[in-house]
Amino acid sequence: MRLTVLGAGTCAMFPERSPSGFWVEANGLKIRLDSGPGSVAAMGRFRLPWQAITHQVITHFHLDHVHDLPALFFSLKYGRAAPRSEPLTVIGPKGLEAILWGFVGLYRMRILDQEFPVAFREIEPPAEIDLGNDVRLRAIRVPHTPESLAIRMEAGGRSLGYTGDTAPSEDLVRFFQGIDLLLAECSFVGEKHDTPHLNAEEVSVLASAAHAKHLVAVHSYFDPEAERLTERLARRFDGRITVPRDGETLDV
Repeated sequence: MRLTVLGAGTCAMFPERSPSGFWVEANGLKIRLDSGPGSVAAMGRFRLPWQAITHQVITHFHLDHVHDLPALFFSLKYGRAAPRSEPLTVIGPKGLEAILWGFVGLYRMRILDQEFPVAFREIEPPAEIDLGNDVRLRAIRVPHTPESLAIRMEAGGRSLGYTGDTAPSEDLVRFFQGIDLLLAECSFVGEKHDTPHLNAEEVSVLASAAHAKHLVAVHSYFDPEAERLTERLARRFDGRITVPRDGETLDV
């Protein structure tokens, strides 16, 4: 598996960092995790084969994670040199299909009338889905919004976990146990907080307790300084740590 970071954070005041979106290639499948603003343009900017995307996975319905879904459908319909025939599978929490139809309807365009099949797979956790090509996706519910999910993908003996936005929980430790690459949304570097997000200490404790081999931390709202965040994460986690830039590619 290979991970490319489309957007490493939601710092609107720091234009070099875009909101959440990640591209995963596994056994020939091309999968996007979440769909933050700018993630469709990022797929082209970083020369990824976005026209051949096979799966879109959504963890929850906040705009910084779903904003670019209409842009994806618009691009797949009108931005290709030739018509697409390959199916696209959209995976996410219950209610996903209705929300997407409503969201796209705001644009008053029939961009879901595609030339290719679109399948929706709504997850009722705990769930495991066969994506094809010996790639499997598992999901559990996490504390953030009522529908929020954490994701684990496995292919070719390698594993990638994505926390999405969440507060700490023992379920996360069990779910990510032994993960090769843990992609963690880290919303605060320093202070303790009462919001349903993970701060740097909680991310590093999770990675350590789960015996993750590689921790990739993104989405720090108030401190985009990679060196400072890395130092905080290393206090409680002694494995490999990456605080990525937009466009950075990592092998799993």
